[in-house]
Amino acid sequence: MKVYYVRVSTVDQKTDRQRINEKEFDLVVEDKCSGSIPFFEREGGKKIKQLLDKKIITSLSVWTIDRLGRDLLDILNSIQYLSERGIRIHFIQQGLISLDD
Repeated sequence: MKVYYVRVSTVDQKTDRQRINEKEFDLVVEDKCSGSIPFFEREGGKKIKQLLDKKIITSLSVWTIDRLGRDLLDILNSIQYLSERGIRIHFIQQGLISLDD
């Protein structure tokens, strides 16, 4: 399952600028919360973790790396957690991919 994760910091903000080529993904997970909340403690992050634990996710795409969080250590821990499970992360705007196909 290809998952696309989008996040904005407040409920008043829109995710429109992040929602590009959504149809390429099987599931879009959206959070409206501060990036200071650790990734897997957010509602969307919890949902992603449940899918990871069930081994359903094959890749995760995010518009930019800062959508995963503001804390560098949390971002790195999230990337490590996903990578250890063989999940490829694509940071679309930066053109970065964490693992090869």
